[in-house]
Amino acid sequence: MHQPNGIYQKLIRVFVLQMLFISVITVLGVYTAALIVEKVMIKTALEGEARHYWTWLDQDPQHPTPNTDNLRGYRAKQGELSAVPIELRAMQPGYKRVKIAQAEPLVYVEDRGDTRLFLVFDEDSVGKLSFYFGVVPLSLALMVIYLSAWVAYRLSRRTLSPLVSLAQTMRRFEGNNHNFAALNLAEYTAVGVNDEVRILAQSLQEFTTRLQQQLIREREFTRDVSHELRTPLAVISGSLELLQKQASSPVQQRAVERMQVTTRDMQALIATLLLLAREESQHIPLAAVSVNELVEQLMTQVEQTHNSAQRLKLLRIERQHLTINAPSQALAIVLGNLMRNACNYTHQGSVTVLIEGNAVEIRDTGLGMSAEQLELAQQVFQRVHTTSDGYGLGLDIVRRLCERYGWQLTIRSLLSQGTTVRVQLVS
Repeated sequence: MHQPNGIYQKLIRVFVLQMLFISVITVLGVYTAALIVEKVMIKTALEGEARHYWTWLDQDPQHPTPNTDNLRGYRAKQGELSAVPIELRAMQPGYKRVKIAQAEPLVYVEDRGDTRLFLVFDEDSVGKLSFYFGVVPLSLALMVIYLSAWVAYRLSRRTLSPLVSLAQTMRRFEGNNHNFAALNLAEYTAVGVNDEVRILAQSLQEFTTRLQQQLIREREFTRDVSHELRTPLAVISGSLELLQKQASSPVQQRAVERMQVTTRDMQALIATLLLLAREESQHIPLAAVSVNELVEQLMTQVEQTHNSAQRLKLLRIERQHLTINAPSQALAIVLGNLMRNACNYTHQGSVTVLIEGNAVEIRDTGLGMSAEQLELAQQVFQRVHTTSDGYGLGLDIVRRLCERYGWQLTIRSLLSQGTTVRVQLVS
């Protein structure tokens, strides 16, 4: 399917505009030529015929008026108009068209003394000559121009066909899936293809190859680093449990609890990175997930890890029972990240999770964000409030997972009033 602003459509527009321009110029030229012939050439010729006749009349008072196939003359002396056709008798000296019978010839009237000369020019035969020697050659020339323009259009279309085909191939290619093997550019890099198209296709092929290798290296690095970090984090988590049992003062207890929360967040982040790396390398099957049950489990975990001091009021409102087909781990990461963010950036007040309209909405009464801060927060490795825990990856991971599974993410926030994040799971 061609795009409205594709090269073919632009070529067609150029061709049509070219034909219209040639046609308009031709019509104007013909009209101008007709005016020149009628107003200048014929009038000048009739005036010359009148001068010629007066010259002969001076030599021979009985000299007859012109009487040819195209020109007919009448003479009236001292107002005697009986020999003049009725249609011409009222005409005054000058030049105009007069309707006589079925024709409308050009008539020139001139006075000399008491004699009036009427010259009637019948242009039928001249019109036939103009048609055969003017209109017909002009029509043939126009046909040749139109034909040559059409041939030029077809040749241009054929020349650009490989480029358009390459553009269609790239348009159909879904780069988000990172399936570069499906991008087959062999037919555009073969011998015989236009040099420009071949060079472009070869450049695209080299670029996609390097990009695929880079993605593989990135995926392997993410997987390997995540695996390597899980062991020391498990050791740190176990040591923190021992420290918590041995802490003797409230200050030590709070410090250990904060380290435990940070450790759990890092473990969740590592699990997310492993999931993303696995999703990009293999297909994750979908399964029926009860969103209500998942939200309940996540809120229980967040209550233990991020609200053990009961500084916040965690609320769950269920206005419908929602079940969707999705990878449960990916959905848990999305909703868990949003809940943890809400707790991290809400020092006091409440965090409410609402299930309604085939969506999950997380509201908090925390620090909130301005429009500029909200835009910055959705970028990777960016943090708006440096006083709270976080690595600047949460919202970016949520956004990537939502894009992958077709969930619509909407964020509204007011500075110092809180943030509302809505995930539309079913459209």
